[in-house]
Amino acid sequence: MELHEIAGKKKQHEADKAKETMLKVEGEGNPYSYAEGPTPAAEEADLGDYTGLKNPPEDVYADISEPTKRPVSVKQIQEATRPYRLACLILTVLSLVLLLVIIVLLVKLKTGSGACAVNAVSWKSPTCTVEHCRTFTSQHRDRCSCCQQCPPRWVRLDQSCFFLSTLRLSWEESQNNCTGEGGSLAVVSSQKVQSFLTQNGNGRKYWIGLRSTNDIWTWIDDNTLKQNYWGDDETTGDCAILSSNKPAEKNWIKSPCSSYTYYICRMHL
Repeated sequence: MELHEIAGKKKQHEADKAKETMLKVEGEGNPYSYAEGPTPAAEEADLGDYTGLKNPPEDVYADISEPTKRPVSVKQIQEATRPYRLACLILTVLSLVLLLVIIVLLVKLKTGSGACAVNAVSWKSPTCTVEHCRTFTSQHRDRCSCCQQCPPRWVRLDQSCFFLSTLRLSWEESQNNCTGEGGSLAVVSSQKVQSFLTQNGNGRKYWIGLRSTNDIWTWIDDNTLKQNYWGDDETTGDCAILSSNKPAEKNWIKSPCSSYTYYICRMHL
């Protein structure tokens, strides 16, 4: 019995020694140990590492501050809208001015479409011809006279336009040129016309629309000569010349119609 008990104790001692060795190896960090569970110290370490992740604090974003919103004053709003209000005012004024101009133009177009220019001294349109002017005169004689204008290089006296040529021709050729321009050789119908042509003649001699037929002097419009301005020079011929280098009272001379000199055309407005 004693040997049996000694042998049992010896086996028990060896088993305890083997178990102690296994525990020692496990404590050294053996990953393949068959320990039933971690030591209490290890549990405390594990809980300490993951507590912060499992239960984050509710005020984790408490330190992040939101941008502050400053209140906008009425003055700032007025300053911001001032340029737009000024632009609106300018556009409104321009619109009113444009509307007024349109109204004025419409009124003039309606009431003054056939009105003539009062201060016009020459034709503005280069395509306007003498014949056009004469046509206008015949159609609107009750309102105006050819827009109160004469062709370029023509001078005006009352309701007539006169052209003093810079080209010398015979009496017949001069008359043909005047007819081509819508007029005729000048008819001196009054002392006023006589003085006007003399003053604008630049000292030259001009054919006028006066011609003798069977010793009877008649104008180009078939009116018989009544008032004359013959000079004292003894000349002969069947056609009359106005010498602007002499006084207007006596500056007509007689000349053959085939002679060459300047001429004066006349056109009624």
